[in-house]
Amino acid sequence: MTIRNHEPRAQTRRTVDAGFSVVELLVVLAIMGIFITFAGPAFTESYRAYKVRSASQELSVALRAVRQVAVSTRSASNLLVNTSGGSYSWTDAKGKTRSWVLPNGVSFISANPSTITFVTNGTVSTGSASIILQGTVNGSRADRWTLNLNTVGQVTSSFSMVTP
Repeated sequence: MTIRNHEPRAQTRRTVDAGFSVVELLVVLAIMGIFITFAGPAFTESYRAYKVRSASQELSVALRAVRQVAVSTRSASNLLVNTSGGSYSWTDAKGKTRSWVLPNGVSFISANPSTITFVTNGTVSTGSASIILQGTVNGSRADRWTLNLNTVGQVTSSFSMVTP
């Protein structure tokens, strides 16, 4: 009978160290730098376009809310547009004044009339109204949103690209 000696085998050393080399890290950083160089401006332009679109949607919601207040309280309700200050305000059903300021880079081009009044049946007292917002996206493009109110108080919006 033979007895075997069970000694543990000697661990073999790895000849290759785990991890990344400096060259590999520099290549990845260079690729990321190239990506950021080309993609960065596109993200900036998208964000600027988003701000204009968002401001027009918020104003559209405010116009619908003012109309709802006029109908539900059975009294005229106004939305005041300050084109030079870039803000608008209205009073809700509880009598609280709601004010909004347009984001940086977005401005009113016009508001006709500057005070939009909804009467008790939800119609616009002046028959119609129009508000135009604009924001510069880049040196050669500005986004313009036009909000129109028809006689019955329906809000419609249209978009156009213009040169700033």
